[in-house]
Amino acid sequence: MSDAIRVLEQIQRLDLEIGLTEEEEKRCLRDIEGIEAELKKAQEEIEKLKPETEALKGQMSSVDEKIRISVEKLARDEKRLNEIKNAKELGALNKEISAANKSKKAGEEEKARLAGAIDEKNDLAGSRLSFVAAKNDELNRLNHELAAKKETWASAISNILERKESFKAGLRPDIFKKYETIRAKRGGIGLAKVQDETCQGCYIHIPPQVYIILKRGVEELLTCPHCHRILYVDTQGQATV
Repeated sequence: MSDAIRVLEQIQRLDLEIGLTEEEEKRCLRDIEGIEAELKKAQEEIEKLKPETEALKGQMSSVDEKIRISVEKLARDEKRLNEIKNAKELGALNKEISAANKSKKAGEEEKARLAGAIDEKNDLAGSRLSFVAAKNDELNRLNHELAAKKETWASAISNILERKESFKAGLRPDIFKKYETIRAKRGGIGLAKVQDETCQGCYIHIPPQVYIILKRGVEELLTCPHCHRILYVDTQGQATV
């Protein structure tokens, strides 16, 4: 294995450490964004429930008024029973009483339905409010964790970058530039081990002649014809992609 490859191995390990640290922060931020999205949706649902509940209460008031009118009419009609003089008038009054009773019963049934719908809306609003309270607690916890870890992450990355610079000093600028260019295009991995004549970066077989050259340990840097990462063979079985 060439000296340049050994140095690039060390640099890549450091780059992967940086990537893991950055991914941890991104994951924390994604969690926060996810909770914020859930909170926004829940708040929108709560806001939507308010006018829906008020509309049901408005309908309830109208039904109460209809029931009141039916009850008053029944009371008046019942008083009129003593004033009835013939069967014809009695028959007409009984029809009015029957209609008023039906109207009263229908109103009571509608009122019960509306009361049930209002209870459902209130229960749902209560559930959403409890959800919002729990999510706000979780959001506050994550924000505190993020604030506490930011300095640690920044310090860790700074230390790693210092080590990377020290390794970089042992490389030709053109080699380092080539590695960085490939790494930027290949998901942060610029160096790939070859095992069983297969590139461990893209898992595609490389040409036999390329593998033979790599096994010789020449100083020439070879790249995978498929993923274009810099290739090396781990003769000691210790290196990783």
